[in-house]
Amino acid sequence: MPKPDLPLTSSDETPRAPMALLVALMVTSQVAITIFLPSLPSMAGDLDTSQAMVQMTVSAYLGAFAIAQLVVGPISDAIGRRTPLIAGLVLFTLGSLACAAAPTIDILIAARMVQAIGGCACLVVGRAIVRDTTDGPAATRAMAYLGMSLAVAPMLAPLVGGQLETAFGWQSSFLFTALLGGLTLIATMLTLSETLPVSARRYTHVISLTRTYLRLCAMGKFMGYSFSSAFMGAAFQAFLAGAPFALIVIMGVPVEQLGYFIMAVPIGYIIGNFISSRMSQRVSRRRMIWIGGSMAVAGTSVLVLLPLTGLDSPYTLILPLAFYSCGSGFLIPNSLAGALTAVEPAAAGSAAALGGFLQMGAGFVSTVVMASLVQTSFLQVALVMFASTALCLLAFVVMVVPRPRAVTD
Repeated sequence: MPKPDLPLTSSDETPRAPMALLVALMVTSQVAITIFLPSLPSMAGDLDTSQAMVQMTVSAYLGAFAIAQLVVGPISDAIGRRTPLIAGLVLFTLGSLACAAAPTIDILIAARMVQAIGGCACLVVGRAIVRDTTDGPAATRAMAYLGMSLAVAPMLAPLVGGQLETAFGWQSSFLFTALLGGLTLIATMLTLSETLPVSARRYTHVISLTRTYLRLCAMGKFMGYSFSSAFMGAAFQAFLAGAPFALIVIMGVPVEQLGYFIMAVPIGYIIGNFISSRMSQRVSRRRMIWIGGSMAVAGTSVLVLLPLTGLDSPYTLILPLAFYSCGSGFLIPNSLAGALTAVEPAAAGSAAALGGFLQMGAGFVSTVVMASLVQTSFLQVALVMFASTALCLLAFVVMVVPRPRAVTD
């Protein structure tokens, strides 16, 4: 009989992850980012606040998520996976309920931060469980499933949120995420055994961890790749924060249809990711980053030109948005891989945490900038997106290109 705190193993003694649960964890953390976007305009009216303050609900989630990434991973390494995950799901569910019940924008922003910390535990601990319970090809397949759920969930969530907003009001989107968190919490408690044995746990002292992060920050190549992917992600987060007001309030897109226009970005990303993976055997990582960065800058340049020439409409924006996101599908996976190969294997976990922090942190900054602008057309969204993609390419050119090429590049 296996001990109850150990994962069940297959006949070849290779641990297996509860894949359906892991996918549910990824979906739970990602749905909360985008499901309420169609409700942003009505939330501003109901809570008697400004457009900028409502957009800060996006920023609050990203900022809290960014900081939590630096903490949740080391905690799960020290005390195991199950307890931090259950605690995170409780926080996520309670935070979602608090969002739905929030009487003021300040309380809503605070509740979003609680929700983000819980969502971060779902993502970080879920990935750690894959490392604990799979190996080799099984780990690759598991990460592929998780990656698919990370791409699809935020794409479909605004469609669900738009329908909920139309039928029941903005609170229903947060009640939906609370239901999702609660069901995932029950499934975790019933089906997940501890996947990290006591003998494998390790405590990292805060001072030691800080030194590791500072050393990584001094590595130009690692930071160049990390900033490149972070700024590209910041463009997407600026789009999420600004698009609901630009499309619904200014351009008159029905609330329930907003999700269809937002889908252009994730679909383009999936296409770019698929093409770049097929090209990876023939084209170098750096060349694909060049291709992706150039496509993204070109796409966002057109997004700036369309409102300046009076040609912007919900439909004319779709093609340049898809072109930008296709470029990000080339750049982000290759930049993330380049960042991890730039550090020694022993620091890979810390490097992934710092890279995630930079990505969410850049998204936080771009959404705060977006919230500070008065939106009169899609131009303000386009300008922040263009600035982000330009900084992405600049970081790669300045911090990565001048350095000697590694074999893996």
